Amino acid sequence: MEPVTKASRAKTAEANTIRASFAQAGLAQAGAGTPARPVKADVFKQAMARAMEGAGPPAAAPPAPVLRASLTASAGSAALALQAMPSRPADAAFRDRIALLETNARAPDQGLAARNPTSGALGRYQMTPQALLDLGWQDASGAWTALAARHGVHSTAEFLAAPAAQEGAMAAYLRRAEEQLDRNGSLARSGGAVPGLDGQTVPLTEGGLVAAAHRRGAASVARYLAHRTGTPEATLSPAQRSSFTAVERRLRDFAALPYALAARPARGNPVS
Repeated sequence: MEPVTKASRAKTAEANTIRASFAQAGLAQAGAGTPARPVKADVFKQAMARAMEGAGPPAAAPPAPVLRASLTASAGSAALALQAMPSRPADAAFRDRIALLETNARAPDQGLAARNPTSGALGRYQMTPQALLDLGWQDASGAWTALAARHGVHSTAEFLAAPAAQEGAMAAYLRRAEEQLDRNGSLARSGGAVPGLDGQTVPLTEGGLVAAAHRRGAASVARYLAHRTGTPEATLSPAQRSSFTAVERRLRDFAALPYALAARPARGNPVS
């Protein structure tokens, strides 16, 4: 706000005097019986301009509230933070269940750095060397490929430290599992059921079939379904029983979880 000075008070007083003199002149003319003549607007304006000259510029408009600026800055920071965070996949609940069963997903790093010293499986979803080879992320010698490099991965340490890369590998693996299950006819069984190894009914759902393929492979799922449908009384070797038990457990554990197939390719058209 412009400070009040002696000069500005004097100018204001002069302006008030001019107003009074113009008013008195009009009253004197009226008292003499002469019709009051209106004071010309431009004369009045010129006098007022001379009186107010040097009184200083009008008060500036108040600055914009600081709160609005701070809120805008906060909103911008939040938007940048959201952009930096990996987006949650549509099948997040399904993936979370896989991670809980495969690794210590409740750990601070959500199992991202998990490494199985026996199988060599890596990360939150325990991707095995064979799975990474099948996906084209590693070559036969275990070296990371150009495809992995496109996801920012050049080493095992980088893969274990990259959540987005692990989600990308998992997405590719699930698409591949879907294609294999579709090719061997297992997906077509979704919506049905089979008698379990314990004699109880085992529901067949898309999510359960894909989860079972993630654990034991699509071929093992097909063999399990063939056994339980065609030859349920056939004797199983210890290895077969172990494999079928793992498949059956996944079918049950994931039966109630919603799962949307990424794509159900036509036969003969592999998922890219």
